[in-house]
Amino acid sequence: MAMVTRYRIEDEVGRVLTNEYFFSYEVDDALQFRCEDEALEEASAFPGTAVERFERYSTFPDFFLSETVSIERSAA
Repeated sequence: MAMVTRYRIEDEVGRVLTNEYFFSYEVDDALQFRCEDEALEEASAFPGTAVERFERYSTFPDFFLSETVSIERSAA
């Protein structure tokens, strides 16, 4: 297991944006983003919201795209 950084969108009262695109107090249902820029872009559609960074445990650690591309090139 590894710690991974994720981003979620929260409104002014602490509710999170869910996969169904409504706001809920159920943090476990939050729509998660790997990239802060993607979260900021999505948050721009919801005035009064903020992007919050958090960490969670994951079975699969994050890999950077550049590392993946390098591995694929060296395998080819």
